[in-house]
Amino acid sequence: MRRYASIYRRRVQADAEGLAQVLRNLLDNALKFNRPGIPAIIEIGGQRAGTSAALWMKDNGIGFDPKFHDRIFEIFQRLQRTEDYPGTGIGLAIARKAIQRMDGRLWAESAPGQGTTFYLELPV
Repeated sequence: MRRYASIYRRRVQADAEGLAQVLRNLLDNALKFNRPGIPAIIEIGGQRAGTSAALWMKDNGIGFDPKFHDRIFEIFQRLQRTEDYPGTGIGLAIARKAIQRMDGRLWAESAPGQGTTFYLELPV
């Protein structure tokens, strides 16, 4: 069932529970993959663009090499050792699938040591 979630007083077509899970997964990653000794800074924003609304979550964490962009969204695929960063490697795969079920898309921009920005786009 599709519900409407409000973003900046605009409505997007989304499953409210699914969107909440996606945002939790992205926030968890932003907090988990921080750079040692540097306080985590996370920026969350959004804007409407035509027939869609875009949200972003930007952090100042460890980042990743862009050549691994597609791999981070595959189930059980990890770029970091479990000993260094615990987790199962399913959070981003779940997030992307949830956004796709809402007719949206999820992607990331990053560079090693430069943090990561996740973008999600949903229809309005």
